[in-house]
Amino acid sequence: MQKNKITLALMLLPSAMTSPAISYAKSVNDTETTRLDAVEVTSTEQQLFPKTAKATPTYEVQVKEVEKFVNATTVEDYLRFSPSLNIRKRYIGDPNGSLGMRGSNVFQTAHTMVFADGMPLHNPLRTSFNGAPRWSMVSPSEVESAEVLYGPFSAQYGGNSFGGVVNLNTRMPDNFEAHLDAMGMFQTLHRGGRNDTLTGYKTNISAGNRFDKFSIFGSYNRLENQGQPMTPRTTALSGTGGTAVNGPLNEPQPNTSPGIYYGDDGLARTTTDLFKVKMGYDFTPDLQGRFTVAYEERISETNDPLSLLKNASGNTLWGGATATGGSTNATYNLDGRSFRVPGSAFNVSESERQTINLGAGLKGKISNDWSIDTNASYYDAFHDKSVSSSLNPAHPLNQNKGQVNDVDAWWANYDLKLSTDNFLENKDLSFMGGYQFNHASLNNKTYDSNNYTTGSRAGLTNDSGGATQTNSVFSQLEWRFLPDWAVMAGARLDNWQAMEGHVYSTTSTENYADRDATRISPKASLEFSPDVWTFRYSFSKAYRFPIAEELFLSNSRFNSTTVAFPGLGPENGYFHNLMMQYDLPKGFVRANFFYDLINDEIANTLQNFGNVAVTTFQPIEQTETIGVDLTFQQNRLFDLPLDFMINGTFMNKQITKNSRNTALVGNEWDRIPKLQVNTSATYHILPVWDFAASVRYRSDVFQRLDNSDTQSNVFGGTDEYTFVDLKTSYRLPTYHNLKSTISAGIDNVLDQNVYENHPFPLRTYFVKASFDY
Repeated sequence: MQKNKITLALMLLPSAMTSPAISYAKSVNDTETTRLDAVEVTSTEQQLFPKTAKATPTYEVQVKEVEKFVNATTVEDYLRFSPSLNIRKRYIGDPNGSLGMRGSNVFQTAHTMVFADGMPLHNPLRTSFNGAPRWSMVSPSEVESAEVLYGPFSAQYGGNSFGGVVNLNTRMPDNFEAHLDAMGMFQTLHRGGRNDTLTGYKTNISAGNRFDKFSIFGSYNRLENQGQPMTPRTTALSGTGGTAVNGPLNEPQPNTSPGIYYGDDGLARTTTDLFKVKMGYDFTPDLQGRFTVAYEERISETNDPLSLLKNASGNTLWGGATATGGSTNATYNLDGRSFRVPGSAFNVSESERQTINLGAGLKGKISNDWSIDTNASYYDAFHDKSVSSSLNPAHPLNQNKGQVNDVDAWWANYDLKLSTDNFLENKDLSFMGGYQFNHASLNNKTYDSNNYTTGSRAGLTNDSGGATQTNSVFSQLEWRFLPDWAVMAGARLDNWQAMEGHVYSTTSTENYADRDATRISPKASLEFSPDVWTFRYSFSKAYRFPIAEELFLSNSRFNSTTVAFPGLGPENGYFHNLMMQYDLPKGFVRANFFYDLINDEIANTLQNFGNVAVTTFQPIEQTETIGVDLTFQQNRLFDLPLDFMINGTFMNKQITKNSRNTALVGNEWDRIPKLQVNTSATYHILPVWDFAASVRYRSDVFQRLDNSDTQSNVFGGTDEYTFVDLKTSYRLPTYHNLKSTISAGIDNVLDQNVYENHPFPLRTYFVKASFDY
């Protein structure tokens, strides 16, 4: 298998030479009046490839502007004030920072795509919390801008753009440059029997230079942090009997039934090291190539679970165990009500992942009229292992029994786009067409261990996985048939295959037949853009094919179970968007009205049954989403040194048909807020000194399709929140070409205690110093 992976990568990578050596998106100069339209920001640099996603509603993120009011520790922080976008980042360094956009929630990560210079960061194998984009493969200091595209309205993106697409644009040097920054983070934790100060730090060092046509950039990024415990140990109260205990807290379950809080899984400690080299070459002033290699090592551990369970003698209890050191349930009693606690509730765990990411691309003009944008990439998590104990090391019956879990995940991509704005020698016609290939393979093996401290394997208990492959061709044509008027039509053909599907366990063996399917997705838009106004209607029909986790990954571990559905078919949806925008000097006002109707939408449900988290996948016959997002953005508001931004989204997504379970009809979709608002104000006290305040509001949401989780502020539920953040930055005088900046900030100033299934961080402080030469 390893040989096949390397062979495929070597076949793909030479077929393209890297993406642009310089980004074409720059921040807007405050001293100029710039027209901002729906899909592009005026740039001082040449655009190397025509805009081919004009029909897609787009929000531009300029990192230099966002940095003034965001305490960014990882690259996804730059996006969190974008309209109609949610990132479930549970703590700093979270490997599961899942992305949701518009009507696709944060557990439908197969509905969103993320690229960095054309290299995919999204996970084409997994969804839910495990399907988070590989954000940590890009350091925050190398990102220059980002495009946030909503919906599958461009033929160049497949059905995995049901929610949307994020394109991160990184920079390459024009001259010698060097950068160093260091940030410290501190969180005050006072929740669930803990009173601690959690600490962390982030460092980044990079350098680059240009030698005529050749440019090179290298960087090292390290993040180390303590996050609050991710999994409070809670369960329902029922019956009588059991060992009398003291210490646990009464806490309702998400469905308001009586429950108990008896501890947690321990602090989430994470360390990430990223080594990266990018090389660029200018074949001509208009044709640029890039090669990227990145290596990441991530280590996570939870080794200090908290048990609030005390017996009559004051001794700590650690749940049930067998005489051979395995986990079983113990029954305890608090004030006459009993509850059960497995020994695995207080186990310890450690995971390590080592990955390599290779990418090459070519972008720019290949003739007077035609441009190319082509990328090939290969991602391999060649070492991805986690080890868990059966019991807490302090348990009297502990014998170091445990589990070892190995994941083999890799994917390879190739993308070719050709475009012209003078199609058939007609300057009113623009054409774009191309081809895409994706192969993604996933295999998960779980072993019993007689000694988890050494990672020994005693026997295979589960082996499941499979692969998917997609070949796609696409094209679209835009006709500017009258002044200020344009119409676009396009189509995409996807041929999807599922292969090598299997589930092996100690009790059964199942090999699934290979499958394939072909679908065509039409696209269309009509635009009218007189003077400073823009009106655009966009339509798309799109198909999203299931991925390997949804089809094949059935696995049971100590505190979690996943149940796959090998018979899943493609989701198919109809998407509509009406955009209206009015451009202002140094800003704009924009409204998007959207309507989505999706058939056979795959619901990814996670529920906590006592102490076990169960993930399942099931098709829902039809859902309907109606929404509007409004954005106002203005630099130098009222001609003051004040930059202001506010955006809000009101959205309602419901289940409209479901013959498999009619009780769900009329219910709200899970994890979709009806209202979210983001706003920020940056005041330039002096040309070198900024102060910013920002607010993120989100209404509460259901986490279960039966809409039964109405209890707030408990594990397993999702709460309304209002996060207030502050930041100030001061740029020190330049000394011998050395530019220095110091900043400080606070996130969650109001110290809100809220949950999105897991608890979010409490008040967190940041201090940072950066140096640029």
